[in-house]
Amino acid sequence: MTGERKIRVLVVDDSPFMRQLISNAISNSDDIVVVGTARNGEEAVQKCRDLRPDVLTLDIEMPVLNGLVALEIIMREMPTPVIMVSSLTRVGATETFRALEMGAVDFITKPDRAAATAELGTLLLPRLRAAAGVNRQKVVPRTVPSALAPKHYDLVVIGCSTGGPAALQQIIPTLPEGMRVPLVIAQHIPAGFTGPMAQRLGQLSRVPVVEAFDGMPLLSGTVYIAPGGCHTAVRKDKTRRFLQVLPFDYVTTPFRPSVNVLFQSAEPFAPHLLAVVLTGMGQDGAEGAKILHRSGAHVVAESEESAIIYGMPRAIVEAKLADGVMNLRQVGEFLKIATMK
Repeated sequence: MTGERKIRVLVVDDSPFMRQLISNAISNSDDIVVVGTARNGEEAVQKCRDLRPDVLTLDIEMPVLNGLVALEIIMREMPTPVIMVSSLTRVGATETFRALEMGAVDFITKPDRAAATAELGTLLLPRLRAAAGVNRQKVVPRTVPSALAPKHYDLVVIGCSTGGPAALQQIIPTLPEGMRVPLVIAQHIPAGFTGPMAQRLGQLSRVPVVEAFDGMPLLSGTVYIAPGGCHTAVRKDKTRRFLQVLPFDYVTTPFRPSVNVLFQSAEPFAPHLLAVVLTGMGQDGAEGAKILHRSGAHVVAESEESAIIYGMPRAIVEAKLADGVMNLRQVGEFLKIATMK
């Protein structure tokens, strides 16, 4: 990284152990540097003002000023990409999704042992690099494209990763009551977080949003969230449509749930199928989208102008698999029409 500017990170946690663990994980990178640490939300706000870091890692439960209050102040006064560091509890998951609503880019779960430095680095470093590239001044046009006309769909599948929870909170609540198709979402997320995510989306929406389980019937008018830490496939036979939850080692991939697994399993629903790829790092979903595109399904990719991380959608666009490229508001408008035809 000689001659190149390093990504400057402020580490915020009330635990000295966690501050050290995160700092150690970052020290293994040659393109990211810790410019400061803070023990509570009040210190975080002040050091963010003084140091102007590129990214923050932010704990939620802290004394003096908790992470959510600090996040609100930071986003109001000096918008900065934030990675939340969450405890693996139901309360922690619920507060994490609140943070994502407030503008946090992504989150990781706290490791439970000191030996987890390498594992933490694997999770954290790519997220810090992606967050550092986030453009928070994106302008999303209000026009709806006419290049792709919705047709009758029997199923909608959506794949997303970093930035996905916030994106879903913009489009799922716009779905109309009485929509005529099931919608299945694969969001890269740890086990234990999809239940609270489904609950929160359900509170915001006019349609039922549920965490999927093995053998669950696919019912029109319902949104299904693939459970974290494993994979989910859609199946159908002569009499029924249902979900199959597969073990984490069903395929060799770091992404669980895998968008490719979901998309590939949806091929029997083509051509009356809509696949949507939203914000996220990497290329998960591209192989599945290739199969679906070849089978006559419609494939939509989120545009660069609205994607928090233009990785997964870029892979679709560059492979010429996208029948439509839309910003997030346009995706929502398209889904409103598509789910009622």
